[in-house]
Amino acid sequence: MLKVKLMRISFLDVEIYPRDIPKIRGYFATRYPEIVDFHNHLEKGFKYSFPVVQYRVIDNHPTLIAINTGIETLSKIVFNETELHIGDNNFIINDKSITVKNYDFGACPELVSYSFSSPWMALKEDNYKIYTLLDNYEKREFLNHLLRENLKTLSKGFNYFIPDIESIKVESNLKPIYVNFKNQKMLCFKGNFKVNFQIPDLLGIGKQSARGFGVLRKEIM
Repeated sequence: MLKVKLMRISFLDVEIYPRDIPKIRGYFATRYPEIVDFHNHLEKGFKYSFPVVQYRVIDNHPTLIAINTGIETLSKIVFNETELHIGDNNFIINDKSITVKNYDFGACPELVSYSFSSPWMALKEDNYKIYTLLDNYEKREFLNHLLRENLKTLSKGFNYFIPDIESIKVESNLKPIYVNFKNQKMLCFKGNFKVNFQIPDLLGIGKQSARGFGVLRKEIM
């Protein structure tokens, strides 16, 4: 296990809805097109590594979460933001909440409970077809496997190597839900799971985590 640092910046003057997250991302991507951390688009292609800047709506306020190089990016840029354009609205920024905190991250002896505060986009086109052919028990085991794979991807973002992936035990209780994403219905999942792994609150896993999908919160037992 290691200590990882996260920065969180909330714009307290602004109140929006979770559906506005793409507009927040769009604003920073347009304002700073030269900074890949804000949008993950390269000159040719796409940066597929774990997103180091992620967008959230927390208590109705637009919020940016940063790790690693994303912390340096936010420190240089967002501290100086005096206005925010979201869709057709222009907001003057006078009040920001800025926190930097260290968290435990990595495999641990005990099971820790988490819940998805936003839909988890777990399936890609190829494994969606596999999932639909499984019975209920097999579907649960398949999702448990995907959760472990997502933890491997998340760990790469912190340069952390899971010593023994087979020792990571997942117990999930997830329900399928359909979400409209880019004018398409996407099969996602909500619910909770237990795993012997420490994950900081508000990080996202799975597809489109930078856009606010698959956001995790630790459940207090």
